[in-house]
Amino acid sequence: MSVPQNGAHGDVLESVLVHCWESALRQQPIGPHDNFFAIGGHSLVAMRIAHRLRKTFGVPVDYVLLLEHPTIAALAQKLRDSGFVTPELDRAGREYLVTHRLPVPDPR
Repeated sequence: MSVPQNGAHGDVLESVLVHCWESALRQQPIGPHDNFFAIGGHSLVAMRIAHRLRKTFGVPVDYVLLLEHPTIAALAQKLRDSGFVTPELDRAGREYLVTHRLPVPDPR
């Protein structure tokens, strides 16, 4: 696992996903290619993460997506491909990171 020097992950979405996973699994650090199931994840944890994502972004995120895409990198890419990332959701993610005193990735 590699974490950028400032502690932020690839983008806002990945940073939020990492924090959600680390909080739900009570484990750090979790990298973008760590497998959800290999690090202790199961369907109930996936539901907790999906709930936190719904609360953070204000849009439904089905926990099954996490089960089908069991790495942060794969899940983030699936969400991007499905049009999940919008300027409004990016702002919500940045607000989440600031609220939790986490590094906010530089826009690319």
